[in-house]
Amino acid sequence: MSTPLTAEPLPASDTAPVWITPAFIAAAVFVACWGGAIVWWRASARVPATSEWMLLLFGLPVALLLAGFIGHKWIAQRSTAVQADALPATPARPASAATRPVQAQHLAILATALRAPQGASAEELAAAIADNEARPDLDRELVDDDGFPVLCARCEDAYDEALREDVTDWLAAHGGNDANFSDEQWRALTLASSVVAELAGRAAIEWTVRDDAMPGLQVLPLLPADWSERQRDAAAAWLRHAAAQAGWRGEIGAAMCGTDPVTDITAAGAAPGVTLVVAAASHVSEATVARWASEQVLFTSAQPQGMMPGEGAAGMLLGSAVLAGASDGQAVALLAPLAEVQVAEPADGRRRDAERVLARLVERTLADAGADADGVAMIVADTGHRSRPVYELMEYAATTMRQLDGSEDIVRVGASSGACGVVPFVTALVLGAYYAGVRRAPVLCLANEMPGRRIATVVHPVD
Repeated sequence: MSTPLTAEPLPASDTAPVWITPAFIAAAVFVACWGGAIVWWRASARVPATSEWMLLLFGLPVALLLAGFIGHKWIAQRSTAVQADALPATPARPASAATRPVQAQHLAILATALRAPQGASAEELAAAIADNEARPDLDRELVDDDGFPVLCARCEDAYDEALREDVTDWLAAHGGNDANFSDEQWRALTLASSVVAELAGRAAIEWTVRDDAMPGLQVLPLLPADWSERQRDAAAAWLRHAAAQAGWRGEIGAAMCGTDPVTDITAAGAAPGVTLVVAAASHVSEATVARWASEQVLFTSAQPQGMMPGEGAAGMLLGSAVLAGASDGQAVALLAPLAEVQVAEPADGRRRDAERVLARLVERTLADAGADADGVAMIVADTGHRSRPVYELMEYAATTMRQLDGSEDIVRVGASSGACGVVPFVTALVLGAYYAGVRRAPVLCLANEMPGRRIATVVHPVD
């Protein structure tokens, strides 16, 4: 039985440019000083000298603004220090290789697969990102309230009528014909089925070639929070069947939908056999566009901090780190333990201590992974187009990992995938495994788009 996910609150929008408030404050100070100077001049019985005019009209307001700026900075730094000290203590960095975390804490990434709007593999998506072609486009079907096309990240292979008929017939034969999937849910299930079939099929061939007995398989779907428990159970049962159809001849445990990427991916390391984690979601429909528009969270020219409809699926075949030591190089990468921190999102959507919070989280993550900040070759994050997460990510990288090039070494998956739940983060892990193999160096994977939390981990190449 699956456990329903808890719905995440929509992020607060912030459409005003950041310079508006400081500009108004500066204008108010100058108006007040100039008005006071005029009143003083009329009330006095003499004409002020030029030096007095310069002091009153320019020197006084500049001095007030400078004093206010210094005071604001001092108060912000004190507040940042207090909030940062409230975070969990960061473990001391290991002094030597002998004190580093045991490698068994890592998970072996045995295979990866994805279905993104800009590619059906990590190689294709990475190439699109390198060519600056991985971005949402004006949709040919979806329009906003004003009749203008909506920026959307649509997967062309998310619609498969034959698969829908197969799923419907199979569910009817196994007592699950009352799932009543919506069009969005069908699209997500189609993408997830493709990822599961690819991962299970490739792994089955590799185990057969090695003439090894296939281990037990656990299918773990990560589905959107608004799916009902009946729909989640039906989808999980079908995906388990899809893995068997793809050629997996080992035991396949009862599929259960996960509730949290950190908890469930971590649990995969303790489970016997291997775990197939697949995240899938779709927000590409007229109903979602209408709902987001009514709630004023849809991306438009007047709402630049809104959300763009997106869809996709990403999956990994995970096993214990023992599998990474196989003589034939079974693992493609190693996934370090995932770490997270809960954060309180302010009403205005801004966090002045965001960079420090992220720095403390990453420092703890690197220590757990036995990695050094100077050795990180790339950052892959679920960050999208909204200014607050982008600024948080780029400010952290610029101040802490100065060896990284902002245009080539920092990848924002959410900027290409649109809004589709936890799919961008799992896609970041898939891309992290790909980049770690290409760069032969650790890759830092981050999540800072999920409301109220930040997640970090490190993907290592296999030596």
